[in-house]
Amino acid sequence: MSFKRETLEDGAVRLSSERCSFTYQRPRPGVVSIFIVGNDKGEFGTAPMDELREDIRRYAPVELFFEMDEVTGANLPVQEAWTEWFSANRSALKSVSILTHSKYMHFTAEVVKLFSRTGELIRVYLDPEPFQEALQRAAPGAQKAQK
Repeated sequence: MSFKRETLEDGAVRLSSERCSFTYQRPRPGVVSIFIVGNDKGEFGTAPMDELREDIRRYAPVELFFEMDEVTGANLPVQEAWTEWFSANRSALKSVSILTHSKYMHFTAEVVKLFSRTGELIRVYLDPEPFQEALQRAAPGAQKAQK
């Protein structure tokens, strides 16, 4: 598993490999915006979930906002890992909002939602406007995540 973890100038944290990156922004305590680009083939192992451990420990229940407009894929083990993580951390999550334009990733997110048995905790958006409104409610003044 070869990837790099770096803290960006604005305080965001980026996990990156040759074909995928996760950028974590924290506009306020208990709110994490995660911008994902590329195709996650599992090279990060549990690092994308581990990155949220401290937020959950300190601020539960947390609100997560996943921007996945530029995700081209996630293999089955990655989908299963997120499904298990959402299920295991359900009580520590206030809400999970997922934005994607891709029909494939929308379907993938809905499958994760179903199998994690989290009910309406996870919301999947195809339209960026209600997603952005939800982020603004959670963290007024939050900027759209950067790549």
